[in-house]
Amino acid sequence: MTFVSQKDSHADETRHEASRNRRHNAHEIAFKRTPLTTIHNNEKDSLDGRPTSYHKGIPHDVFGLPDPLAFEAFKDRLNGTDYHGGVHASFDVPLGPLNAGGAWKGTDRDPKFSALTDFFSIVKVDGMEKKPAVRNWESPLGGHQYDLQGPDAGDLALFRAPKLGGSELTAEIAEVYAMAVLRDTTFEQMKSKATVARGGVTVGEVIDELKVLSWFDPHAEVVSEGTPHEQGRRAARLKQGAASLDTDSLFRGSVPGAKVGPYISQFLLIGSRARGQVPANLEVSIFAQTDRNPGLSKEARDIAASVQPGGSLRTEPEDGYIVFGAQRIDQRVNAHAPDIDHMTNWPLWLDVQNGADVSGFNTYYKDGKPRFIGTPRDLATFVHFDQLYQAYFNACLLMFANGVPFDFGFPSGVAHATRGSFATFGGPHVLSLMTEVASRALKAVRRQKFQHHLRGRPEQLAAMLTLVANDHGDALGNSKVKLSTMLTEMQSKMPKLLSAIAVINKEQNDIRNASPEIYPRIGGTLPPEARELPAIGEGTNFLLPMAFPEGSPMHASYGAGHATVAGACVTILKAYFEMSKMRISAEQNGIGQPLPVDIAKTDPAWWEPATFGVDGMNQKALFVADDDRLVLTPVNDRVETVTIEGELNKLAANISIGRNMAGVHYFTDYYDSLRMGERVAAGLLQEQAVTYCDPMCMRFTSFDGDHVIVSGDGDGNARIDVRNGGTGDFTDAYDEWWGRHA
Repeated sequence: MTFVSQKDSHADETRHEASRNRRHNAHEIAFKRTPLTTIHNNEKDSLDGRPTSYHKGIPHDVFGLPDPLAFEAFKDRLNGTDYHGGVHASFDVPLGPLNAGGAWKGTDRDPKFSALTDFFSIVKVDGMEKKPAVRNWESPLGGHQYDLQGPDAGDLALFRAPKLGGSELTAEIAEVYAMAVLRDTTFEQMKSKATVARGGVTVGEVIDELKVLSWFDPHAEVVSEGTPHEQGRRAARLKQGAASLDTDSLFRGSVPGAKVGPYISQFLLIGSRARGQVPANLEVSIFAQTDRNPGLSKEARDIAASVQPGGSLRTEPEDGYIVFGAQRIDQRVNAHAPDIDHMTNWPLWLDVQNGADVSGFNTYYKDGKPRFIGTPRDLATFVHFDQLYQAYFNACLLMFANGVPFDFGFPSGVAHATRGSFATFGGPHVLSLMTEVASRALKAVRRQKFQHHLRGRPEQLAAMLTLVANDHGDALGNSKVKLSTMLTEMQSKMPKLLSAIAVINKEQNDIRNASPEIYPRIGGTLPPEARELPAIGEGTNFLLPMAFPEGSPMHASYGAGHATVAGACVTILKAYFEMSKMRISAEQNGIGQPLPVDIAKTDPAWWEPATFGVDGMNQKALFVADDDRLVLTPVNDRVETVTIEGELNKLAANISIGRNMAGVHYFTDYYDSLRMGERVAAGLLQEQAVTYCDPMCMRFTSFDGDHVIVSGDGDGNARIDVRNGGTGDFTDAYDEWWGRHA
């Protein structure tokens, strides 16, 4: 059956023709963006042993150095030499020890690397002793795929990663060590320098040693390239106006709002102030409000007192339940048990580098009680298992429940007398956009990870430093000197922190020897090949204690997937919801009069941020988890100083840096990836603005404090305007902003 196209309501062309033209406009926007050029730090081609390159999973020698033939094959296949349109890529790369389950021999394997034919450790799976299988690489060719909307992955870029031997990388690995030491210290306890952490050091001692490292000392000379971008990363470590690192900037994010208020974003803790469902496991009914049920438990009777007519339950933010339709989401997490870390001796570390899949070997609190996020380990648990846009989905639901309006630059919604928002400019629209932008962010960052930077994970760099500390540096060739430079600075400036790492590693290894169920071995002995393993002294065991048994994922470190998705999803939320204090009713705005672009550019009131107080989420208090993290308690931080936008930025920082707290990422992975994700989202929003028939605009403040407006004229044209630093006029700053971090 043939349908005749109707005329478009505001053009002479048919609807079919109008659709084609708008698609063409979106294509032109994408094609005319300046492609950004990625330049890596060249270490994957220049350093012996590849100490800063990612090669987890390919065969390694006893020192953890990769099979050179396999590494070259890895780089070659990642760059698509056997990958062309219409042809299945073989990706023929040696994977794992020869005799391990799931291993792949590959055609480029050096025979001498076949001596280690098996894993050293045997773990119990489902109550039986069996060899772990080999993990494979996660979407190593994802960066070669294309998209039909938003910036192409090949047009985006990340600045080069810090170099071996430089002050920035020294500070980054030192910070990850500090996070491991403080992994079971609550964020509230970190406010006191007197708090004693694992390994016998105090919070104050950790900070005092970190802040004298060259990179953390704003007055010290540093060994780095010294570019404006690198200096921007350095300045982002401290709170504005602060002279040095302190408790109010320790492990905090680099974005507006991340250093204000409690460490954990309210969006990861609070629930909705709304009617939820009565807990199914409690014998509560409307009759419980009378004396007709004297046999009810006290808990049931207390809850019954809050049951509303009709049998629903009034919940408050501190209850931690988010209303999700007729269901609810509990903000508590089933947290990993404290004081249990992984990969703390050389055989275990080497197994994991060779690809051993021990990912299911997790431990949890014995009481089985879910907990609010209150420690770095809790946060690491969340980002161990989360679906990548999960936290932002929850934040979106919280803003729905609290009545945060959509951007007043939209042509429908609360400020329009007759047009509500739903399929367009409403809940389904923004929720679907977050999932869309997350997938595009992952492709973009996969290209940076695998096809460009191929940066190694912190667990690998810590192992290389451990080799040098134990007089095995000669195995590292020309990398030894630069590693020695880093180790010398850390040993001279942070001896207590390094000592704490060695103490923690010894404790973990003693636990495993005494309790083989934690990480059992057959007979408790190592195979004959272990005689060749490098000797590691207890006092110089600087392996990074890992929160996850499997350590890092099977993909490179830079950029970070969580951080890129965080940047993209939070940018969508900031653009779609009204982040300013301005509130307009339909009576004020009338019919068809959304916020014009020129007013958004010139009236500063539209950029004054809404707080978590009466003009925001209607919060009377800010909350943190108590010491046991079983309930939320109010804190003295002033709610009027904490903004919705700042808490969304903090949410992105929490999720991204939570990966650092697990030991699987560095600060720069977060810093640069977050900003690339922001551009993925902005590009997608601009291209979608072509499709709207009404003039519209949306605003957000960037992670660098710039004012950004995405607008469409309703006739198929769309643009992005930028005001650098949030001051002055909107000028032709778009190109500078777009490529600033490349």
